[in-house]
Amino acid sequence: MRAFLLALAITAFGGTAVAQEVAPDRARFRSIYEELVEIDTSPSTGSCTRAVNAMLVHLRAAGYSERDAQVIIPENAPDDGNLVAVLRGSSSRAVLLMAHIDVVDARREDWERDPFTLVEENGYFYARGSADDKAMAAVFLDLMIRLREENFRPRRTLKLALTCGEETSNRVNGIDYLVRNHRQWVQADFAINEGAGGMLTSGGQPIALNIQAGEKIHQVMTLTVTNPGGHSSRPVPDNAIYRLSRHWSACPPTIFRSS
Repeated sequence: MRAFLLALAITAFGGTAVAQEVAPDRARFRSIYEELVEIDTSPSTGSCTRAVNAMLVHLRAAGYSERDAQVIIPENAPDDGNLVAVLRGSSSRAVLLMAHIDVVDARREDWERDPFTLVEENGYFYARGSADDKAMAAVFLDLMIRLREENFRPRRTLKLALTCGEETSNRVNGIDYLVRNHRQWVQADFAINEGAGGMLTSGGQPIALNIQAGEKIHQVMTLTVTNPGGHSSRPVPDNAIYRLSRHWSACPPTIFRSS
């Protein structure tokens, strides 16, 4: 639970993770976290499939069989793999632990440090994805491993989905793909995902666990403006471009078309 709250705190602060000395019983978690962060999962130079295959190795070592843990790769997207796993409970009701493992591109020349090397400095972690969202992904994976090793059987079935395609539009949206094509792996009464966050004291005691009630979305619109027209080098006061530009400040559209 403390590790889970740490991940929520990391998400809340949105960039780097506050870190103290790694206790011996957290050494494996730290190793998983570091391994996941240091696998490049950006769209231009990386691979989500490589990352989830590496994380599957940890689940297999903990005793998860092919029936209970798999890598699912969308058709025609070999680098957009997703990891799913299930720890079966005493009832058919389920909770989904969901986190994305893809990151935005990071050019080395733009970074003070190597973006794909986890650096702990002055109590903070630095690397692409160190917070968003590989911290939460590592916490959820470590939780699933520990519960299986302890032969714990929850009341509700626990499902894990580490997905690709959240950060950029040029990849397959992993959770959408799973819902449409492999729904049995992610079907649940509710899901715990990134957002909202939480806070811990400097001593690691929980202060708050926030709940996010909404999420921003985008909307695409097309505005068409017509008028008698004229040559653009000699615009008249009443022209389509001027009229259209007045709409921009109130409601910025994605596509402009004037005639």
